[in-house]
Amino acid sequence: MRRLSLTTWSLHRLLGAPEIGRGPGLPTIAAELTLEQVPARMRQAGIATLEICHFHLMRTDDAMLAQVRAACDAADVEIFSVLIDAGDLSAADAHRAADDETMIAGWIDVAARLGASHVRVIAGDAPADDATARQRSVAALRRLAAHAAPLGVRVLTENFRALAATAESCRAIIAAAGSTVGLCADIGNFPLANRVSEFGAVAPLAESIHVKAHYSADGAIVGSELEQCLDASVAAGFAGPYTLVYDRPGDPWPGIGALRGIVAHHCVG
Repeated sequence: MRRLSLTTWSLHRLLGAPEIGRGPGLPTIAAELTLEQVPARMRQAGIATLEICHFHLMRTDDAMLAQVRAACDAADVEIFSVLIDAGDLSAADAHRAADDETMIAGWIDVAARLGASHVRVIAGDAPADDATARQRSVAALRRLAAHAAPLGVRVLTENFRALAATAESCRAIIAAAGSTVGLCADIGNFPLANRVSEFGAVAPLAESIHVKAHYSADGAIVGSELEQCLDASVAAGFAGPYTLVYDRPGDPWPGIGALRGIVAHHCVG
C-alpha cells in the first residue's frame, strides 16, 4: 500500500557517517543520532517504513545487524530496503564491473540478514544512450536479482546516475530486465524543466518513490511539480512507499515534517 517512508540519507548529518566514497574506520563527523535510535525517532514523526543507505551500516557483523533489526521491531518499523550507493555495473572495464557486482552481491547478503525486503542498485555511470553499456548493466542486474530472490530480497534500480537518468533509459532497462528487476522512481532526480512528464512516464513502473522537493533560497518548498508527480503516481496505481528525502542544512526534522505534510494525504491504509 502507499505509505510514508524515510531514508537515512535525510539524517546523514545527524548520523555522523563517513562522507560518500569513504569507508568504515575513517574519520567521521560527530554523531548526534545512532542508527539504532532512528526507528523510534521516525515513529515519533509518524513514519513507519525505513530505507537504509549502505554506508550508514558502518558495521555488518551479526551483533550490529541484530541491534538495528531489534530497534525496528521494537518501534514497529518496516525495513523496506538497503540503498547500495556504490558500484558501476555499466563499466566497460570487465574487471571493475565484476568486482563491483561482487561487492553489490555482498550488500544484498547484508540486506537479507537485516530483514530488508528490497535493495536499490545503481544501473551505472555510462551515458543514458549507450546501448552496449545498458546491455552490460541489465545482464548484471539480472544476475544480482537471481542471487537476491532466494534470499527473499527484490532488486530495484533507480533513475540515479547517468545510465538511468532519463525516463526512456529507465523504461529500456526495466523492459530488458523483464520482471526480475523493479524501479525506484526518484522525483527530484529528473530535471526540473521536464520533471512532471519524465516522472509520469515511469510512474507505472515504480515500486517505490523517492520524494524530493524543489526549494527557494530561504528553504521553502516551491512549485507544483511535486504535487503533480504525486498525483501521477496515484493515477498510475502506485502501491509502495513514498520515501522522504531531505538534504538541506540544519535540523532535518522540520524539513522532513514539511515533506510529510505534502505526501501524507496521498497515502492509504
